Amino acid sequence: MGEFIAEMQERLLPEYEQMKNYNVFMPDQVRDIISRRERLFLKINKSHQTISDYLEFILYEKQMHQTIIDKEKKMHVKLTGLRNSISIRIMRLYREVLGKFTHDRRLWSNWIKFSKKSNQTEVTGIYEKMLLVRILRANHFDDVFEMFCLIFQYHGDDPDIWVDAALWLYEFNRLNIDRVKDILLRGLQRHPDSDVLNKCFFDIMLKEAALANSERTLAENTLSEQDIKLERVEAVYRNSMANITQLNYFVSLLDSCEDYHELTGKLQRIIIDDIQEKFPREPGLWDLLAQRELRGYHLGDLADEDQDNSDEEPASKKSCPVNSRSLKRRIQLCVTVYKSAVEELQTAEMWGRYLDAMLALNTDVKQERILKQQSLADALQAGHRSRLMGVKHYALLRKMLCSAPSGIEAAVTILTEALKNDSSVAMHELLLATHIQNDSEPLVYELFNKIQKSMGSEGLTLWKSVILYYKTRQDSLGGRRLEEIYALACKSTWPEFGELRSDYIRYLWQERSVEEARKEYAKLAVQPPMSLVLHRQMVQLESSLAVRDKGSLKYWRMCYEFMACYFGKTEPRIWVEYLTFERDHGDAKNISLLSQRALTTLEPQYVPAFEAERTLAYVGAAIVG
Repeated sequence: MGEFIAEMQERLLPEYEQMKNYNVFMPDQVRDIISRRERLFLKINKSHQTISDYLEFILYEKQMHQTIIDKEKKMHVKLTGLRNSISIRIMRLYREVLGKFTHDRRLWSNWIKFSKKSNQTEVTGIYEKMLLVRILRANHFDDVFEMFCLIFQYHGDDPDIWVDAALWLYEFNRLNIDRVKDILLRGLQRHPDSDVLNKCFFDIMLKEAALANSERTLAENTLSEQDIKLERVEAVYRNSMANITQLNYFVSLLDSCEDYHELTGKLQRIIIDDIQEKFPREPGLWDLLAQRELRGYHLGDLADEDQDNSDEEPASKKSCPVNSRSLKRRIQLCVTVYKSAVEELQTAEMWGRYLDAMLALNTDVKQERILKQQSLADALQAGHRSRLMGVKHYALLRKMLCSAPSGIEAAVTILTEALKNDSSVAMHELLLATHIQNDSEPLVYELFNKIQKSMGSEGLTLWKSVILYYKTRQDSLGGRRLEEIYALACKSTWPEFGELRSDYIRYLWQERSVEEARKEYAKLAVQPPMSLVLHRQMVQLESSLAVRDKGSLKYWRMCYEFMACYFGKTEPRIWVEYLTFERDHGDAKNISLLSQRALTTLEPQYVPAFEAERTLAYVGAAIVG
């Protein structure tokens, strides 16, 4: 037996004695624990070991650990020795299993989670094992960094692991800053273009600078300790700039700088100058600058501070005023930046960001309500004139106009103009909804004629809206228009319009007569494109009759005949439904012949499905009977 086995056996007896002495468990429970551990112990010592064997043991010990914690609270006693003994065993189990299955990342993560709760001094060593190459140390071992020895590289391919390790070590003890920087530098050697690693390094160095002394000078250096550390922050930024090309990364750096705005004026100006040079036509850049103005970080203040910097006064002692301007002025500056942006870029994306920002501004109108609403109105009007505004914002503009007493006519004019540049279904829906809201039947009908001539199946939703409008009119004109529209829909060769055929049959059945619906169904049933939905709709209507005679059964059966004729090769469910109809409502003598017909009509690959469904249907009927 190895060292781990011997040590574990040695620790078991004292644990059981403590359990008995403190009455933590009854004697029979202790025997069960001994037996369970023996079985788990044998599993991890067999010739062929698996991760699951260790996980079972670890899970059991974790449950035992939690039980001891619960017992402490319930019994109001301290069982520190017992609890620590179990914790040590769990840690050693993790060490052993990870020595054999080093590449299972979930095991490492679980070990870290447990160690953070029960043994924080081990966590740094675990991260080092996951990440770093073997490190040889002196002849002594430190309790805190015991696991720094005999280490090899396992999971250094994931930048997030490096970040987690650095953050844990820094948060655990700020005095570990040198080791933190070492971890991050090693990570950046492998992942120089990782935004999360560079951002983590930047944030930690910035926090160190903020905590540094801003008064004390170092030796002959006239700068303060804080200024020197700020220079290091800038160096970290410069290094990352050479490897990262995503705007979002630089935006995140500026967000971090805003948390220490009184220190980072110069650095913010450097970052902004760089991204203006790298991303001059990126909408995200202009959006960033406008939003900073709204938050009170005026770009002109950074420029003024740059000019005012002098050798006599270190940058760290200067502070940039934030929110020193009124909300009204900040809104005006923000809008000015957006106006410059849409004029410079002239893209739909930039207009979208501008309009979204004005919408967000109007979610809170407790202050400067008139200015905010006017800014939104001006942006919407300018967006329409630019011919680059999207459907989402036209929908908002329509809603605003239609809520005014005389705004519907203006909405119609604007949406009609917009259709010349955007003939999408969504834009047609806006104009159609406006006509319907105003009950302008001639305009609804005119727009429908344009839709049915210029659009194919994608205009189906518009057809449905027009049909619903005429149904709600409930007058003679509405009836005539419905007949005309349904006639056009029934003649359409688009398969998607089969839904409107079904709707027409249901309309005739409910509003006209059963006979008229049956007559029209008989024509549509044989008219391409074939629609299974149409036949199922007619089956549902026929089955809804309260009084049935032989004639009604004939029409009902005809629906199944049409389905079997046109879809019987590939739809086994149709035959099952047909058989169920004959069994429950038709002639039982037809079932045998119909079953044989189904087997000969269906393609071979669908026959098993038919047999299975038929059996289930008959078993279900027998149970109900």
